Amino acid sequence: MLCPKCHQPLADDGDGPYICCAGASVQWQCGGCGKVSEGFAFPYGRCPQCGGALALRDAKSAAAAVEREGGALAAVRAAFEIELGGRAFYQRAAADCSDEELRALFRRFAVMEGEHMETLARRYHVDVPDPPEQFQLETVAVFAGVDGRIDDPSDLLRIAIGFEKRAAEHFAQRAAALAPGALERRLYEELAAEEREHAQMLSAELLRWRQHRPGLYGAQAPTGAPLNGAELLLTGHDPATIALECDGKRMSYGELRERVARAAAVWHARGVRPGDRVAVKLPDGFDWVVAWLGAVWAGAIAVGVNPRVPAPEWRYMLDEAGFDVIVAESADDTPPPWRARVDILHEARRAVAAAQPMPPVRVPEEAPAFWAHSSGTSGKPKAVVHAHRCLREIGRVSADGLGITSGDRLFASSRLFLPYPLTNLLLAGLRLGATLILDPQWPNAGSVAGTVRRARPTVLFSVPTLYRDLVHEALAPAIAAAGVRLCVSAGEALPAQVRARWLAQGGPPMVDGYGASETLVLAMLAHDAQGFAPAPGVEVQALDDVPPGAPTRLAIRAPTLALGYLDRPQAQAETFRDGAFCPADLWQRNAQGRWQFAGREDSLIKVRGRWVNLIELGEQMTAQSHDVVEGAAVCVPDEDGLDAVAYFYVAANPAQALAALQAHAARLPQHQRPRWLHAVDSLPRAANGKLLRRKLLELHTDRVPDERMQH
Repeated sequence: MLCPKCHQPLADDGDGPYICCAGASVQWQCGGCGKVSEGFAFPYGRCPQCGGALALRDAKSAAAAVEREGGALAAVRAAFEIELGGRAFYQRAAADCSDEELRALFRRFAVMEGEHMETLARRYHVDVPDPPEQFQLETVAVFAGVDGRIDDPSDLLRIAIGFEKRAAEHFAQRAAALAPGALERRLYEELAAEEREHAQMLSAELLRWRQHRPGLYGAQAPTGAPLNGAELLLTGHDPATIALECDGKRMSYGELRERVARAAAVWHARGVRPGDRVAVKLPDGFDWVVAWLGAVWAGAIAVGVNPRVPAPEWRYMLDEAGFDVIVAESADDTPPPWRARVDILHEARRAVAAAQPMPPVRVPEEAPAFWAHSSGTSGKPKAVVHAHRCLREIGRVSADGLGITSGDRLFASSRLFLPYPLTNLLLAGLRLGATLILDPQWPNAGSVAGTVRRARPTVLFSVPTLYRDLVHEALAPAIAAAGVRLCVSAGEALPAQVRARWLAQGGPPMVDGYGASETLVLAMLAHDAQGFAPAPGVEVQALDDVPPGAPTRLAIRAPTLALGYLDRPQAQAETFRDGAFCPADLWQRNAQGRWQFAGREDSLIKVRGRWVNLIELGEQMTAQSHDVVEGAAVCVPDEDGLDAVAYFYVAANPAQALAALQAHAARLPQHQRPRWLHAVDSLPRAANGKLLRRKLLELHTDRVPDERMQH
């Protein structure tokens, strides 16, 4: 096993906490003000905030205690609510501000609050909660001690500073009411110190702003030659070639280019300028493509949003992003002040038809062009920021790795707001001049098979879960009969049995792809069951110096690599290293020199002092019975707080499946044996099909101890 911080080999002895150059305790807490600082050492052992004495802080124990003790967890949740409220306030202040410099300042403060929430989430291993349903600027003004109307920039800044000071006072008062030395008191002291630091930072920014000196809001300008990604995608194709098909209608490349230029003119008339953010919250179709590409054509940042996004997640996205325009079918589910920024689809459609096309706005090639949200299987989804320059090479993997040409007809079962279809269907497809088949309905095995039968694509992009469903409904032969010559699977690990059953049933050849929101393209491809190889134009190296067969993280370099994450500096520093993307997935090189997926760092756990790979164990259990449709193993605590394994499964015949699973579990070594077997109607998944393991932990908590297996 490798240290998750410095990636050096660790002894497999289970003798307590490890220590290495980067994994020693790096959090220090001040005995005076309670401030937590991170670093390997501090001068003379003194707090950089107040000069008090520092002591090493056991981060792992503190995080475990927060999960265990209700009062401590409540303290952290209260801190999250204040940070969420602060970010909402700053985004709303920016939306209401006419001074461009001040507007930039408030947007930077909103970013700062997002960074604070990231620190809390990582420090205590607690997810960011959903934001409150209502948030009024006037309420915050009262909380911050400001009377009267809020119509002056200085008032807005005083509110911001007062907000942080009142938060610090709140935590300090809670701390004073608790017994000295109590964990909950230490947490409140720590949170009060954090808020005092935030207030000091804001006060410094107020002074800089008044003196017209550069401050936090002075973001570094993007660099590079002038470029427009949408223009790049839509240039060089025969105008008469069909670009899009949807519900029996067609749009040529010439028509698409003109309509995109008209949409850009509409956004420009709405006040959208380079760097502003346009959300597209629509079902898949012509309107989605035109609105999204129109934003990029105008030099703005395009963001696809799930039209079925739950209300709490939508509120979180709004306060995180501060969208300048939102194009949607309705404004009913968008709260103020963002509701005023919604362009209703039928009105936007008329405006686009009446507008005069505008030329593309060319910006520095490193300027952001769009966001692609990560899956969010653990915590809130991250907005991954991509530059215009990534669209130069967006079609190379499709052309050289998958053999896709301008004569192909492409169809993806997943919706365009997800990075996998956005990249492989829309962006790569347009770059190569192919015809894209769009479907506004939510996918299932029957609807996908029906679209394939009617539209007759030559290449199908889908996910393992849907391929499995097609196999169970015996639809693989129909996919081949409709003219599909190639199927691509990505989004999550493709189980070997799904691929084998697909081919045995007569389905078209299947390529397994490994990609990420951070790389856009499928960085590795597996044309058979022998393992993955780097895709054309992509460089893949082991991050760690390990022998063949040992698990390691990878460093992936691709011309489509993202600029980074929105408001997540710590995650960005860990994941983006020296111009490479370093995901938490683990891989091992086989005898053929190919890469094989070995799970994630958090899927390797120790049970009874022995390592258990939860991904591998889950696949092994699932393969024991044809009655098991799908399954997954997760790490859960037993009654003593020690790590144990629970296995969740979906079965056509639960009774027969349970008997087979119990028989197999009894043959496993004690440390690998699932302690609980949970039958469920379905496994919880994100919109892109990825398994939500944290939801399984919640299900387990609800069921135990009724379904405990004793071995």
